[in-house]
Amino acid sequence: MKGTLAMYPNHAARELGVLLRLSQEIDVVGDLTAIVSSPSELLAWASTLADPTVVAWQATDSGRRYVQVTAAHRHAPIRGRVTAVLHCEHHPEFWRELTADHDVSDIRAGRQVSLTLKDLSRAWDVMPVAPPTT
Repeated sequence: MKGTLAMYPNHAARELGVLLRLSQEIDVVGDLTAIVSSPSELLAWASTLADPTVVAWQATDSGRRYVQVTAAHRHAPIRGRVTAVLHCEHHPEFWRELTADHDVSDIRAGRQVSLTLKDLSRAWDVMPVAPPTT
């Protein structure tokens, strides 16, 4: 089973969400992917998952940039790989800070660069804090 959950989920994700709320118990055997909407959410996933792998990569077809956190999860309710993905097109400042110590040509389309939880934390620390809009 592979699910994708986002801020405004598509029909299939909404349907899965309803089914999950109706269930008393769930056991996912397989991979689970969540699309996160902010760098702070990605950092939360990376801090929560055991021994995560963090990579920045650029899609070959669209050229869009992503950062993902992946970890093996071996106990209920999920037995499989858990991945959280952040679309960095909406977070260019975070991408710049995150990749500042890497040669940008290493992250051209079709390539990926390994990062650490410390890299995610450092990039988040220097992000400007904007007051909420009313």
